[in-house]
Amino acid sequence: MINNKLKGILKEVTNLNYPDLKKLRHEVENNISNNQIGKAIAEHEDRVCSCPYCDSELINKWGVTRQGIQRFRCKACSKTFNALFSTPFYRMRKPEKWINYSNLMWNGTSLRKSASLLDINLKTAFRWRHIFLKQPQAITPSNLHGIIEADETFIAESFKGKRKICRPARKRGGGNIPQVPIIMVLDRSGNIVHKVIENNTKENIEAVLTPIISEGSVLCTDGNISYIGIAKGLNIDHKRLIGLDNQRVIESVYHIQTLNNYMMRWKSWLKRFCGVGTAYLENYLSWFRFMAQNKEHSEQVWVECAL
Repeated sequence: MINNKLKGILKEVTNLNYPDLKKLRHEVENNISNNQIGKAIAEHEDRVCSCPYCDSELINKWGVTRQGIQRFRCKACSKTFNALFSTPFYRMRKPEKWINYSNLMWNGTSLRKSASLLDINLKTAFRWRHIFLKQPQAITPSNLHGIIEADETFIAESFKGKRKICRPARKRGGGNIPQVPIIMVLDRSGNIVHKVIENNTKENIEAVLTPIISEGSVLCTDGNISYIGIAKGLNIDHKRLIGLDNQRVIESVYHIQTLNNYMMRWKSWLKRFCGVGTAYLENYLSWFRFMAQNKEHSEQVWVECAL
């Protein structure tokens, strides 16, 4: 539906001469190029080619939403949908603030400060954060190859953000805090896989490594004996770097220093959030990985990824 302001502009266009029309076109094109969100959504609209309900390619344009997003109607099932239907941004409002919010995420700004700077509710800031993280979390390498480094790290268990906790309350500073194990794996091409696991056992580690390690790879690990059986089962070469032997590099090329450095940077970055709930650890792992692999980011990279 065309609003009254646009109707008035379109009516006046017919009265403009050619030089004025050229100036108008130039101004419109400048505004379109500066509207990064609108441009990203428009490009996504052009890629919509099937119905999300029945996968039929017999679709027609069917007007636009109040926000100007293209709607479609399927000839096969007669259902309607808009261009953002199958994206994390479906029914997400205030698109004019998405770019600014993504920039705040690049800077690791806290939820409260983000909400204050953008004049949005704290719950909205929290919901947006995890909406923006849906696609990076879904992008996981299917296999690693070449020299592969694997190791575990541990983060204190946290129920931050939970209304109820499934354990008795403990006094501040009292008792041993359970540690949540995280397995991280990377190859020298920059592909990274991570997984929060229930227990640091051979079975759990093997369940992560088996589907992703390619034949002919070389697995570099620390002295954890679990990796010996895993490497044998995968029939790949295994290089163990045992800290007690002060052996950090084998044959000048096999080591886990790249992975250890990545872990250290992730933990250092994580400190700004003053604790992360265990339930959301995977999101924060994906967040850091996404930024590490997109260092030369554009302002709309989060939006482009989600679309």
